[in-house]
Amino acid sequence: MRLAIPTTEPFSFAQTLAFIERFPPCRDEYVMTENSLTAAISIGGKPYAFTLHDGRAIEVDDATPPAVANELVTRAAQFIGATDDLEAFYAATRGDEPMQRVVKLLHGLHHVRFLTLGEVAVYSVMMQRSPMTIAGTYKRRFTEAFGVPVTVDGHTLRAWPSLDELVTLPLADVARALRHRPKAERIVEVVRGVHALGEKFLREAPYAKARDALIEIPGVGPFAAGAILLRGLGRMDELPWSDRFVNEAKPLYGRRVSQAEIENRYGPSIGYWSFYMMTGTPRLTA
Repeated sequence: MRLAIPTTEPFSFAQTLAFIERFPPCRDEYVMTENSLTAAISIGGKPYAFTLHDGRAIEVDDATPPAVANELVTRAAQFIGATDDLEAFYAATRGDEPMQRVVKLLHGLHHVRFLTLGEVAVYSVMMQRSPMTIAGTYKRRFTEAFGVPVTVDGHTLRAWPSLDELVTLPLADVARALRHRPKAERIVEVVRGVHALGEKFLREAPYAKARDALIEIPGVGPFAAGAILLRGLGRMDELPWSDRFVNEAKPLYGRRVSQAEIENRYGPSIGYWSFYMMTGTPRLTA
C-alpha cells in the first residue's frame, strides 16, 4: 500500500538521492533508482522495508500493521527532512553571494538524517579520530553483524537494531564485529547513555539542555553531541562550531569566515548553512 508523506516546498527528491549517493556512511545501505529509495528499519524487534517514491509517498507491504505503517511514514519523513521549512534559511542567504551559488546548485535539498537515533549514536563513536573511510568500514562490519536482514525485490537490506535493541548487545559481540575493542567499549557506553536520555527528550528538550546531557555521557564530546542532534534528529538551531567548518568554508568564501559572522546572519538556520556548505562546496570547487 502507498501512503502520502507531507512535504514542504521547495522540495527536490532528486537532490535527496544525489546527496545520499555521495554520502559514504550510508549510500550502500539502500536500494535506489532514478526516483525511488528503499530502506529498512527495525520496529518492535522486526525488520520492515519501505520505499519512498519521489519523496512524497511511501510504499509498504500490505500486511504491515496500521500502527507500524504510521511509524514508517513518520520515520521516512524525518529521514529526508520532508517537512523542513527552508524559507528562513534561503532568506538569510540574500546578501551572501557564495552561499547563494550553493543554494542555486542544491535548490530544494532538505536535510537528510541518519535513519535512526541509534545509528547516529553508534556512528558518532566510529567517526572519532577516524577518517571517513575507516569509520565506514566499522559501520559496514556493525551492520553485517547486527543488522536484521529483509529481502525486497531480490535485494537484501539490513535493518539497524532499534535503540532498545542496541542497548542489549554484549560488549564482546560488538568488539568481535568491529575488531576494535576500545571503539566497542565506547559504543556500548554511548548507546547506554543515549538510551537513558531517550529520543523524546533529545528531540523536545531545549537545545542546550539536550546537548549538555549528551556531553555528560562518557565518549560524547561537543562535536559528537552536535552531530547526534543535527545529523540524527535534524535539530538545526545550533552548531558544534570547530575549525573544521572554517576550513571547509574557505574554498567557498575565498577567506576565513568567523563563527560570529555566520551565527549573526543565519541564527537558528545555522545547521542548514553547515549542511549546504559541506554538501555544495566540494561540488562547486571540483
